[in-house]
Amino acid sequence: MTALGDRFAGTRLRRVSGQKAEPPTPARTLCPATERPAHLWWGAHCYLDKVLQGDYGFTCDDYHRLLARQGGRCALCRGRPRTWRLVPDHNHQTGAVDALLHFSCNRFKEALLAWLLRLLAYLADPPGRDLGLVVPAAKLAKLEAKDRAKRRRAQARRVGREQAKAGPPSDETFAGRVQAALKATSKEA
Repeated sequence: MTALGDRFAGTRLRRVSGQKAEPPTPARTLCPATERPAHLWWGAHCYLDKVLQGDYGFTCDDYHRLLARQGGRCALCRGRPRTWRLVPDHNHQTGAVDALLHFSCNRFKEALLAWLLRLLAYLADPPGRDLGLVVPAAKLAKLEAKDRAKRRRAQARRVGREQAKAGPPSDETFAGRVQAALKATSKEA
């Protein structure tokens, strides 16, 4: 017998006179869904239960137990579930469920793992190493100076943005003196 059949072995359909037979509703203790929709197949407690049993082979109680263990959040980004549930992240070779993740976090994790594998392969054997190319010391010093200048300009831009966020300039700065002069000329006119 199947796992689903074992769960309901020995049970009979309840038939109320003149009505359609009702399948038994499995008991779930952790699921917040209390009413079973009539359109679900036998053995499903709620829609989440139907999807999880059909795709992953575990129940909505198992889902809610794992969600509670994760603190009600995505295991990767620690964000709350959005409009829909978190998806089970599972090992495709063994089938073991690792955690519940946002769909986008699950996709990002797979892409990141693939990228990290390529990065490790690159670091182990870069393609240019066999050619023996080396940047001369003078050109290397010039490149480093350009890099330092670029970093200083970026730092100055960051400081400027932070000062702009801090509020109106004081009278000690050039911008503050210009604003004071503009206010004085507008009052005279």
